[in-house]
Amino acid sequence: MTRRGFLAAAVTPGLMRAPPAMLSFDVFRDGTRIGFHRIRFQTDGGLLTANVSVEIAVKFGPVTLFRYAHSVREVWRDGQFVSLVSETNDDGKQFNVNARRTEQNVSVRASPPAAAMLAPDAIPLTHWNILCMRRPLFNPQDGVLVDSRVIEGGDETVRLADGGLVAARHYSLRGKVNLDDWYDRADVWTALRSPAKDGSIIDYRRA
Repeated sequence: MTRRGFLAAAVTPGLMRAPPAMLSFDVFRDGTRIGFHRIRFQTDGGLLTANVSVEIAVKFGPVTLFRYAHSVREVWRDGQFVSLVSETNDDGKQFNVNARRTEQNVSVRASPPAAAMLAPDAIPLTHWNILCMRRPLFNPQDGVLVDSRVIEGGDETVRLADGGLVAARHYSLRGKVNLDDWYDRADVWTALRSPAKDGSIIDYRRA
């Protein structure tokens, strides 16, 4: 399979394999599991819909110190981004984003109030799509342009949620957003690492 990407595989019938029904990740904070991140895929001819669900809770004994919930409905048609609708509860702070691609641009509207007209090849940083490492990006939580550069690393071995190991290529985003993503040899998202606001380390391990 070439590195034309997981998205191309998903929407080019007969040329590359179909996407899995779901990608699922366990989310860890400094080695302790705190939640999950799941993407369910639906295909209909050239139409691909990705439904993202994230639930995270950091606890101290029975007390919840931090809670995060994020849901996204992302639509692609024939390899092109079409639209995104998201809702987020970031520890009590609410966000809503509605983005849509036109012939001229990607129109993004968000609440708290924000609006932007981005380049027509801009896509959301929802990670599952290898094209996130090759296109202008916006944040699906708040609609803000991701002002970071992508650094492509080499092949590494990363750990899955069940303890297994898999070869994956390492990509780093550096700038206002700093994180690391890994994609396996089929360009399927495999792992993520990111610093949290409190200095802890968040790890995603594919289930």
